[in-house]
Amino acid sequence: MNKIDKDILKMFESKENDQFDDQEKDEKKLDEVDFYSILNISRNATDDEIKIAYKKLAFTYHPDKQTNEELKKETQDIFTLITLAKDTLSDPKLRAIYDQFGLEGIEHSKAIVNKYKEVDKLLQALDRIQKENEEDKLIESFSATGSQSISLAYHHEYRHFFFKTLKSGAQFDIKTQKYGSFEFVPSITRKKSLAWFGLETSYLYPITQNTELFLSNNYQEANEGSIQTIGLKSLLSTNTYGSIHCAFFDSFQPARLGCLVTRQLSPTVTAIFRGTLQKEFWQGSLTLKRIVQKRLFEITLDSNSLGGLSGSITRDIPISKKSRISLSLGGYSGFPHYFDQYGFTGASVGLKRKMTKVFDIDLLMHVNPSRYLYVIGLHHRYQSLEIPIPIYADLSLTTSLVFFTLPAVTLTLIKFLIVKPLMKKKEQKKILEKKEKYAEQARKAKRKAEMDIMLVKQLVENKILKEKTKNGLIIQEAVYGKLDEKIDHSDPFSIEFPPTIDVTIPLQYLVEDSKLVLHGNNKKSDLLGFWDPRISEEKQLKVTYFFQNRLHRTTVNDIDQLLIPLKSHLIQ
Repeated sequence: MNKIDKDILKMFESKENDQFDDQEKDEKKLDEVDFYSILNISRNATDDEIKIAYKKLAFTYHPDKQTNEELKKETQDIFTLITLAKDTLSDPKLRAIYDQFGLEGIEHSKAIVNKYKEVDKLLQALDRIQKENEEDKLIESFSATGSQSISLAYHHEYRHFFFKTLKSGAQFDIKTQKYGSFEFVPSITRKKSLAWFGLETSYLYPITQNTELFLSNNYQEANEGSIQTIGLKSLLSTNTYGSIHCAFFDSFQPARLGCLVTRQLSPTVTAIFRGTLQKEFWQGSLTLKRIVQKRLFEITLDSNSLGGLSGSITRDIPISKKSRISLSLGGYSGFPHYFDQYGFTGASVGLKRKMTKVFDIDLLMHVNPSRYLYVIGLHHRYQSLEIPIPIYADLSLTTSLVFFTLPAVTLTLIKFLIVKPLMKKKEQKKILEKKEKYAEQARKAKRKAEMDIMLVKQLVENKILKEKTKNGLIIQEAVYGKLDEKIDHSDPFSIEFPPTIDVTIPLQYLVEDSKLVLHGNNKKSDLLGFWDPRISEEKQLKVTYFFQNRLHRTTVNDIDQLLIPLKSHLIQ
C-alpha cells in the first residue's frame, strides 16, 4: 500500500482504532446521572427544546397523578430529578457550571454564588472559567509527537552487526473548526555518510457536513522532488465512506488516480476496497475486518498488473487487560500469467504490552524468504522509538529455530505458565470486588427502571394503538447491554444482573409522530426506563421495529446517536 492510501485510510479508521485503546476507563457510579440523557436532549439544546422535553416527562411522572402512596413517593423522587435537570440546564450560569464540573459542581454552586454576591462578579468568574476552557480546547486542538527509528542489522555469514539507517521525525497537528485541519511531518534520515530531509504536509477542510477536501504534499530530498495529492472523502451512505484522489509529480501532470471505499457490513465486520491506476500499472485490494470484543480477524487480497495475486491473514487478540498478541501469514500466486507459481511471502508474531496509560512497548518477529527481522518499539504518547534489526541468513531449520521459533516459544511458555495464571487470579479478584461494590446500586437502578416502565406502560399501549392507525413506528423489540454475552447460569450475579435488558417499552414511550431520536454523546443507561447492566463496559442498543408495516433493524453503540426510521435499516 502506498503512502497516500495509508494516509487516507487512517482518516477512516480513527474510530475503529479506538477499539484497541486499552487504557483503563474511569468507572462511573450508577447514581452519577446525566441531565441531558434524562431529558433526552442534545448537548446544545435550546431553551424551548428543554421545556418541551420537561413537559412530556413531568406529565408522566407528576406525583399528584398517583393514588398509590408507594408509587407517589417513588415518582416524587423522579419528578424532583427531572425538575433539577430542567432548572439546571435552563439557567445559563448553572448550565455552564454543570458542563464544566458535572453534578459535583452543581452541589457546590451555592458556594460559588455566595463567594460572589454581586451578579457581575459572578459572571466575571464564570467568564474566566469559560476562557480557561477555551484555552484548554485550543491546547487540545494542537498536538505534537516525535518518532525515532534506529535500524541495526546482523549478517549471519560475516557474524557482525552494522548500522543501517537513523530516522528522526516529528508530527504537528492543528485542528480548527473554521479553517479545517493541518498536519506537518518533518523528518531527517541518515544512511551511512548520507543524510536527507523530508517534509509531509496535509490539509483537510469540510466542504459540507458529509464531504471533506484533502490536499497533501510529500517532499523527499533524496528523490529530488515531491508528490502532490488532491482528493475528496465523503459519507456515501449511513454505513459507507468513500474517497477519490489524484497524485501529481513536480510536472503537475496526473501521475496516479486512486479510490478507497469502506463499508460497515455489520456491527463487527468492515470491508475496505482500495484501487490505484497509473500509466501501464493498476492495483486493487480488498480487506475484510471482523472485530469482536477487541479481537481482530483480517483477510486481505491484493492484485496488480505486475505481481499477480497476493494475500494475507492476520489475527490480533488480547491475552490480558494490557497485553496483545498478533499473528500474520502471507502468500502469493502468479495469477494471471503463471498459475503454477505460488509461494510464501512472510510470517510474523507481535507482542504488545501497555505499561502505563501513556507508554507501551512491543516486539515484532518477522520472517520472509530473505531475512529475519526483529523490531523493538518503545511508544510514549508524544514520543516513539523503533529499533528494527534485520538478520540476513539463508532460511534453514537451524536458523529458524535460533532466530524465530525459539524466542517465540520461550515467550509463549512464560506467558501461559507464569504470567497468565497470575493475571487471571488478579482479574478474578477485581471482578469480584467490582460486583460487590456495585451490586446494591445496580439493584436500586433496576427497581427504578422497572417502576418507570410500569408508570408509562398504559401510555405506551395508547401510543402503539395510535401508531397502528397510520402504519407508523412500532418498536417490536429493543435490547440494551452486552449483546455478544450470554447469561452464565452458574453465576448468581449474572442471573440477577443479565448482560442485556429489555427496553422496548421505554423506547416506544419516546416515539413522537412516528420518529425516535436518541442524541449522541449521552449515556443511554440514564434514559428513564433504562439501567446499566454492565458498568464501565462497552454496550450497544439493538432495535427491531415496524414502519409502514415493514420490518427494520439497527444496532448502535452506547453513546452514538439513534435516529429511526431510516431506509437503511430495512430488512430485505
